[in-house]
Amino acid sequence: MASRRRPAYFNHKHCRPTTIPATDDAYHFHQKLPRYKPTPLIKLEPDVAKSLGVGQIYLKDESSRLGLPSFKILGASWGTFRAIASRFDIPLDADIERVNESISEPVTLYAATDGNHGRAVARMGALYDLPVEIHVPVGMYPATIQLIRAEGAKVVESTGNYDYAVLEAQRAAEGSNGILVQDFAFAGYEDIPRWIVDGYQTMMREIDEQLGEVQVDLVICPVGVGSFAQAVVSHFKHPDRSTAVMTVEPDTAACLWRSLTCGSPTTINTIPTIMAGMDCGTVSTIAWPLLQTVDVSTTVSDYEAHTTCLELAKMGLAVGPCGAAPLAALRSLSANEKERLGLSSTSVVVLLCTEGARDYDTPLDATTTDVDNLTKILMQAHGPSDSKSGFTFLARYIAAWLEHRNLDYEWTEKTKGRPSIAVVGHPSGNKHNLLVDGQVSITSLMQPDNQSLTNGGDGSNSLEVRMHLMATTLVALISPDP
Repeated sequence: MASRRRPAYFNHKHCRPTTIPATDDAYHFHQKLPRYKPTPLIKLEPDVAKSLGVGQIYLKDESSRLGLPSFKILGASWGTFRAIASRFDIPLDADIERVNESISEPVTLYAATDGNHGRAVARMGALYDLPVEIHVPVGMYPATIQLIRAEGAKVVESTGNYDYAVLEAQRAAEGSNGILVQDFAFAGYEDIPRWIVDGYQTMMREIDEQLGEVQVDLVICPVGVGSFAQAVVSHFKHPDRSTAVMTVEPDTAACLWRSLTCGSPTTINTIPTIMAGMDCGTVSTIAWPLLQTVDVSTTVSDYEAHTTCLELAKMGLAVGPCGAAPLAALRSLSANEKERLGLSSTSVVVLLCTEGARDYDTPLDATTTDVDNLTKILMQAHGPSDSKSGFTFLARYIAAWLEHRNLDYEWTEKTKGRPSIAVVGHPSGNKHNLLVDGQVSITSLMQPDNQSLTNGGDGSNSLEVRMHLMATTLVALISPDP
């Protein structure tokens, strides 16, 4: 029987890595920036902690950092400055005016982004009066693109996902002798990502100062490409601390979870997620050695992130899906998993809430296992008519439902916009075709004659009937054999 949700990965290799302490340079640099002040560390109401079986929960609120709604400016600002300082031989204690005076020739800043990082790089370009070109993955939310353009940047939409946008930004920077400011490290490109990680350490320093003598038992952080998590691990898993680190990713973009379970860095194909800042298929090369030491790796569905946004809004906290993910992850842990983590009614947990509220499409619930409810959701995902966009949206929902339960599947797309999905690795040994060229085609567990259900014209094969059979088949995949 498959689990009703992907299990948390408890890392038997977790340890306290030997790390080089970050210098104070980035912290002092941030203090010179306009509008710098520490972001709040908010203690959630006791009832929230009690409902989750812990003593205290603190939330680091990054919804307003240096005038932007995300922590990303911490890394982007220091990484951009260090890159410019390296190019033009500028001392690290230089102020903004001296930097501007020292830039002796035009240079363009480049970056790829799912949203917040690109906007932060664009903000730094404006500060230093430099042109900025931001590459974004195909299908990015239009409002997010507009926010980046509003910072004065040129936005180039990629023909592929985030990983492909990074490649395009790299090529563009190399072709114009520009500067690529990317938080994702790869072979031959590690200095700037490392500086970005150093920039994130300012947040860790603030947390220490805000907590004072309070000892933290668990820190929960989002992952993405892993640069932020790298900063968290290097700080909180320092040899002189006893804090555990738990990571969280979207079900459909869990590159760290997959890499940890495989035992080596593993690139995955992602499905678009409302947690856009974590829609990444590959862990940064410089992050992986440290991220191998995290204590627990978890994933959550878009729907869980969304409902947690609503929960936090009722507490007066306006956060986005990436920012809500750590609380969603804590809520997803079973009693047994909390016990394995050593959590108790006296434990102190810190949630790293990385972004403020933003626009996104309300996701469908991929956690449901009720056949009738699932039928309604599948009909909603299918849309009112057979169209390529409807086929893709339905396929993405089915994939998200399978990912939430860690069920293996194959996604093929011989014709663009008409995907096929087949579940593989089921104990029965059969491959179950759920979609064929965008059409519902169920080889149901309840159909021993192995006949596929296709779009007939006799009236008995209505959309509701097809989606009900789809729902029945999906739920059967996680049900015990009779």
